[in-house]
Formats: sequence, C-alpha cells, structure tokens
Amino acid sequence: MRKLCRAPGCDELALEGLAHCAEHEAERQAKCAARRKAAKAGAAARAGAAFYSTQRWRKARATFLARHPLCEDCASLGLVVAAREVDHRTPHRGDAGLMWDRTNWQALCKSCHSRKTAREVWHGDRRGP
Repeated sequence: MRKLCRAPGCDELALEGLAHCAEHEAERQAKCAARRKAAKAGAAARAGAAFYSTQRWRKARATFLARHPLCEDCASLGLVVAAREVDHRTPHRGDAGLMWDRTNWQALCKSCHSRKTAREVWHGDRRGP
C-alpha cells in the first residue's frame, strides 16, 4: 500500500518503499549529498585524512587490531564479529592527544563503525556506540 509523501503540504504518492514522492526524494537526496560534501571538506575531515594515511597510524592500527580482534559493540550483544576498524571513542577532531590516546581506541566491525560515525557526523552525537 502506497502512502502520501511525507513532505508538508504534498499530496503526491510516495515512491514505493520510500517516504517521499519523486520530487521531494530528489530534494532529500541532494541535501544529503551536500551535507556529505561539506562534512568531507571541513578542517577536521582534512586533518583526519592526513592522520589516517600516515605509516605510524597504519602500524599502530594493525597492532591494535591484532590485540583486539573482535568488534566491541557486537561482543556486548553476545555476537562474535571480527573487528576491521579502530575507532576513536571520543572523536579527535585533529587533536593529537586524542588521536594517540589508546584508551580512546576501540575495535569495531565496519557496520558498527559506520553507524557510530554517521551518528556523530549527522547528529552531533558524541555519546559513543
């Protein structure tokens, strides 16, 4: 069963499986793309990209994952999932102290890390997982 578009004042039917009509879905997608682009262009994103490309970080990351091979979020749910990424519990935003503080690191699988990062970027949520 199709529903009306979620946009205020719109009487069009929403696209199948979505909440908006074609026009408003296109607007929503454009806004999301602009937010992603702005997030990647910020000073914190540039500092992060520079940091994560260093040999020092790649070596520290590999060592940490060897010592912490399971995703901490999944483990808290009783699941055994291999960790693939090292997350900073508190986003470092270019702060070298937070970047290298290993007590601020946690091992996460790709999906848990993506979910946490999206929450931080899009909602300003810094509570953690």
